[in-house]
Order: sequence, then C-alpha cells, then structure tokens
Amino acid sequence: MNNKKTLMYLVLLILGVAMLLLGKFIMADENVKNISGICLGFGSAFFVLGIGNLVGNFFTTRLEDEKLKKLKDIEVNDERNIRIKEKSGYMVSKIMNFIICILVLALGFMNADRLVLILVSSLLLIEGILFISFSNYYSKRM
Repeated sequence: MNNKKTLMYLVLLILGVAMLLLGKFIMADENVKNISGICLGFGSAFFVLGIGNLVGNFFTTRLEDEKLKKLKDIEVNDERNIRIKEKSGYMVSKIMNFIICILVLALGFMNADRLVLILVSSLLLIEGILFISFSNYYSKRM
C-alpha cells in the first residue's frame, strides 16, 4: 500500500464530502441552484472515486500491484495488440472520412450557412495534413 496514494485518495474523499455538504446545505438558496447542482455532482464523483480507490488500494498488495503492472506492460507492448490498434485506428479514420463527406454534402443540399460548411469541410483538410505529417514523421523515425 502506497502512502502517497492513500493520502491522495483520502483528500479526494474529504473534498467530495465537503462539496456534497456545500451543495446540499450551504447553497440551498434558489438563486444558486445551478452552482449547488455542480457542487453536488462533483462532490459525489470525488466521493465515489475516493472510496473506490481506497478500497482497491487496501485490497491489493504491493506484490499483486507489481504483477499487474508487469502484465499490463506486456499487454500494452505486445506486437499483436499494437497492430490491432493501428488497424482499428486506420479503419475508424477511413470511416470518419466518409461520414464527414456525407455530412458536407447533406449540409450543402440543406443550404446551410457557408461558415458551417467551411468549418466541417476543414476537418477533412486537417485530417489530410495530419496524415501527411505523421506519415513523414514515422517514415523518418522507423
């Protein structure tokens, strides 16, 4: 159990409780209802993250943590998984190109504002520029 992590999770838990109390009781006026809702939302999120990480931190030993970290490093650096991620990223990019092209055509047929049409079309241009620059970068690197 790492003392820095435990302290961080305790601070997160205390911050969550403080924000929950702040949102529920101190900001109970109708004028600050939006801020109260934000405090309640963030407070509950911090509270749950603090509790969950504290419980997880107490139940995993240092040896288990090192084993999990080692397995995760092997999984992340496995060549097969790297190729799968590369192929899936390429396919997602290819499909998004078609979707953006269809969106540009649909906006053009619907007589959308030219600024909107130019903004959406610029996504295709940005993607092309990024593709060329990353291709050049990785061809020099590898």
